[in-house]
Amino acid sequence: MAVTLYRYAWKHTRREQIWMLFVVLLSIVPLFASLNLPKLIVNGPIQGEGYESGNDATQTFLDLSIPVPSFISQSGEITLFGGFDFDRFHALFVLSGLFLALVIINGAFKYYINTFKGRLGERMLRRMRYEFVDLVLRFPIQRFRQLRSPEIASMIKDELEPIGGFIGDAFVTPVYLMSQVLTAIVFIFVQSITLGLVALGVMGIQVIIIPRMRRRLLVLGRQRQLTARQFAGRVGEIVEGISSVHTNDTSNWERAGVAAELGQIFLIRFDIYQWKFLVKFLNNFLSQVTPFIFYLFGGYFAITGQLDIGQLVAVIAAYKELPSPLKDLIDWDQIRLDVQVKYDQVVEQFDIDDVADEALQAPTPERVAPLVGAFAVSNLGLLDESDGRLVEQVSLDLPLRERVAAIGPVGSGGEHVAEVLARLRLPTTGQVMLAGKALPELPEAVTGRRIGYVDAATYFPRTSLRESLVYGLKRHPVAKDAETSGSRKRRANRKSQSELARHETIRSGNTLLDPLDDWIDLEAIGLSDVSELSGRIGDILQIVLLERDVQLFGLRARVPADLQEDTAETILAARHTFRDRLAGAGMEAYVEAFDPDRYVLNATIMENIVFGAPRDPRVGLAQFYGHEHSKTTLRATGLAAILYEMGRDIAATMVDLFGELEPGNPLLQRLSIMTPEELGDYRQVLLRAAGKGFDTVGQADRVALIRLALGYVEPRQRLGLIDEDFMAKVIETRRLFREKIPEELDAVIVFHEAETFNPAASIQDNVLFGRIAYDLANATDAVEGLLVKSLDDLGLSPIVQEAGLAYDIGAGAKRLSLGQQQKLSLARSLLKAPDYLIVNRGLSALDADTQRRIVEKTLERGADEAQPFGTFWVLSNPQTADLFERIVEFDNGHVVADFKPGDKPVPDIEEAAPEEAEAETRAAGQRTAEADAIARETPDGPSLAAEAPAGQLAV
Repeated sequence: MAVTLYRYAWKHTRREQIWMLFVVLLSIVPLFASLNLPKLIVNGPIQGEGYESGNDATQTFLDLSIPVPSFISQSGEITLFGGFDFDRFHALFVLSGLFLALVIINGAFKYYINTFKGRLGERMLRRMRYEFVDLVLRFPIQRFRQLRSPEIASMIKDELEPIGGFIGDAFVTPVYLMSQVLTAIVFIFVQSITLGLVALGVMGIQVIIIPRMRRRLLVLGRQRQLTARQFAGRVGEIVEGISSVHTNDTSNWERAGVAAELGQIFLIRFDIYQWKFLVKFLNNFLSQVTPFIFYLFGGYFAITGQLDIGQLVAVIAAYKELPSPLKDLIDWDQIRLDVQVKYDQVVEQFDIDDVADEALQAPTPERVAPLVGAFAVSNLGLLDESDGRLVEQVSLDLPLRERVAAIGPVGSGGEHVAEVLARLRLPTTGQVMLAGKALPELPEAVTGRRIGYVDAATYFPRTSLRESLVYGLKRHPVAKDAETSGSRKRRANRKSQSELARHETIRSGNTLLDPLDDWIDLEAIGLSDVSELSGRIGDILQIVLLERDVQLFGLRARVPADLQEDTAETILAARHTFRDRLAGAGMEAYVEAFDPDRYVLNATIMENIVFGAPRDPRVGLAQFYGHEHSKTTLRATGLAAILYEMGRDIAATMVDLFGELEPGNPLLQRLSIMTPEELGDYRQVLLRAAGKGFDTVGQADRVALIRLALGYVEPRQRLGLIDEDFMAKVIETRRLFREKIPEELDAVIVFHEAETFNPAASIQDNVLFGRIAYDLANATDAVEGLLVKSLDDLGLSPIVQEAGLAYDIGAGAKRLSLGQQQKLSLARSLLKAPDYLIVNRGLSALDADTQRRIVEKTLERGADEAQPFGTFWVLSNPQTADLFERIVEFDNGHVVADFKPGDKPVPDIEEAAPEEAEAETRAAGQRTAEADAIARETPDGPSLAAEAPAGQLAV
C-alpha cells in the first residue's frame, strides 16, 4: 500500500482525475455567465437601461469581443460575435430563457461530476477492500493469533468505506469548489471592490477559524474509531465464547465490560456533537452576517448612485452561490484530514513484513502433477511469539508414501512439526524440503492440492455438508468442453451485465475469476463425471464413520426439489415395503400411522388439525394459527375455548414444577414444551388471565396460551389433557379446516395422503407415513436403526445421502458435534485425494475405539494403488500407533525415538483425550445437545420448535 492516501489515489485514478479537472474547468464558463445574466436582465429589460429612445428601441445582447492594443484596432477590441438586437420584451424573454438554460447546464455539470466521483469512489472502495482481503489471505498464521476477527472485518467493511468514497473527491472536489468560490468572488469584485473585500474578509475568517476549531473533532474521531473497533472485537469474542460465558456464570461480567465500553463511546460521541454543532453555529452565523452587510452598505451605495440596482442584485445573487461551496470546501478539508488518519491507522494494521508473496497464491488453472520424493526436515527449530522454544534440532526424512505416527504429550513438538509440514508455520531455524524443493517457496497450488491437513478445530463457515466437503476442490474454474444446460442458463442470465461487470472488475483491480463458474475439478481426483462425485463422497463418509449421521440428517430432511419428481414412486414403494418389515420385526406398534379419520397421539395438536406440512420449510405449522381461516375454524367447532383452557393448565403446571428452579438446573432440561426463559413470561400471562374467560382475556394472552396448547403431545408431556371427546373435536376441526380452506392457504400446505408422496414432508415421514411412538421405550432408535439398514434395499440410499448432504451445518458448524466436525474435516482432506495426509490430533474428540477404526480405514485408503498417500499423523491415542509403518516419539521439542512397530513397546502416554480436546468437548456439550435436538426435527413440524411459540425446542 502507498504511504499516503493521495499517492495511492493518484496511482490508481490518474487518468480519471485529469479528465475530471478538465470538466471542472469547462464548467466555469456557464457558471460565470449565469452570474452575470441577472444584472443584464434587471438593468436592461426591467429598468429600461439602453431603451431610453422609445418603444421601438433595440439593444445588442450576447456580443463577444476581446480587448486588444490600440495599434491593432482603433476601437481597442476585436469583435468575435456581433450578438443579437432585441427590443425590451424580446430581450426579457430571451435572457430569462437563457438564464434557465444555464441553470440546466450547470445542473448537468454537477450531476455528471457527482456521478463520476461516486462511481470512481465506489470503484476505489472495491479495490481497497479487495486488496486488504488479499493481504489477509497472505498473512502468516501466527499473525491471526494476535488479531480479533471482528476487528479485521470492521476495518475492511466499515473503516475503508469513507476512505474509498473520499478518493473520488480527493482531487476534483477542491478544484471544483474552489472554481465556484473564485468565480463568485471575482464577479463580486468586478461589480464592487468594497463589497468584494467584505466577502473576502468574511470568507478568510471562515477558512482560518473553522478548520482550527475542527482539529479537536479529528482527535475525537480517532478515539471514536479505536473504541468502536475494540467494541466490535469484544462483541465478537462474546459470540465466539458464549459457551464459556454460560458455564462460568460470567454473563454479568461481560455486561459490565460492554456497558463500560459503551459509556466511553457515548462520552466521545457526545463531545463530538458539542464541538460539531458549535462549529456549525459559528459557520452559519458568518454566512448570514455577510448578506446583512451587503444589504446595508450595498443599499447605501445604490442610494448614493455608486452602485446600480442590477449590480447589487447580481452581487447578492453571486454571494448566494458562495456559502455552499465554501462550506463544502471547509468540510472537504476536514474529511481529508480525518480520512488520512483512518488510512494511516488501517494501513498500520496491515503493514506486516512477512506477508506471503503474491506469486505463491497466483491462480493456477493447470493441474498439479503428483508429488514424488519425501519431506526432508533438517535441524528444524521453532520459537513462539514470545521467543519460547517449541521445537529444537529436529531432523526427519519422511517419504511421501510412508505412514508415520507421531506420539508424545500435548505440546511435545509433534503438533508444531505438523504445522511446519503443512506450511502453517515457517521455520525459525533449519529448513524443510519437499520433493527436492524448499517448502516455503512452493506455491499453494502445490501444497494446497497435493497435501491434506486436518487439525482438531477446523473452522467451517455456514453452508451445507456438501459444500463443506467439496471446499477443498475449489481451486480454479474448470474449463469444460461442453457446458451443461444449467451452466448455459447461468451464463445467459449474466450475459446482459457481464461486459459492464468485467469492465468494472478490471478497473477496480479485482480478480476476473467468477464464483458462479464450475470450480470443482473432478478429473484431479480421478472422476470423469459429476454423477460419480456422490459415490466418492459416500465412500469417504464410510471411512470417517460419518455415513450414519448424514443418513439421519437426510431422513429428517425433505427430498431436494430437483429429485422429487424422479423419486416419488420410489418413496411410495418404500412406504409399503418398510411397513411390512416393521410387521415382520414385531415393531408395527412402534409407528402410529397417519389416518385422516383418527387422532394421531404422537403428533402435536396443530399437526392433527392441519394434517399436512407447509411447503416453505422455514414456516412452522403453529404460524398458521395467525391466519383468519384457522381462527374462524377453531371458533366454529368450539375448539378455541378448549385450547385456551388447556394452554392455561399447561402453563400453570410448568410454572409450578419448574418456576422456582435456578437457571442452569439440570431439571430444566426436562422442560420440552417451552424454554426455561419463557417460564417468567407465562407466569405473567397467567397472572393477567386469572379469573378471565376466553372472551374476556386480552388478545395477546389468549393467542399465547392457544399457541402453547397447539404444541402439546400427550405421550411426550403426559399431563392427561386429551380424551376421546377432545380427539373427536379435533377430527371435526380437521375436516372443516380442509373443506373450507381458502385458496391462498391451500397453496402453502400439502396434506397427507396415504397413496401420495408429500414433497413438504421429510423422507422419514414419507416412508413411515406416521410418527414414532414416544411412549414405547427405544422406539426411535429401533425404527431409525431398521430404516437406516434398509435404505439400500428400499432404493433410498442415493436420495437420503443427497438430502443429508444438503444439511445446513450452521455458523462455525455449531449444528454439528465436535466429533462430527473432526470427521468432516478428515473427509474433506481425503476427498481431494492428497499425496500426503497430515493429521494434527484431528480425532481428539472421539473415543479410543472410534479413533482406531477411522485410522485403520484411512490407512487402508492410503494403501490403495489407485490413489496412494502417506501420512504424518500426530496421534491423540498412542495405542493406535501399531497400525503405522513408523513411529516418531516427541518430548520437550525433541525427537526422542524413531522406530518401527514391534521394535519396542509403544510408550504408555496418558493422552487418549488430551486436555485441550477435553476442555473443548466440555465447552461444546451444550452445543452438541442442541445439534442433536435440531437434527431430530422434520420439516413438516414434528418438533415442538415448529408447533410452540418461538424458541420452544424439545430436548
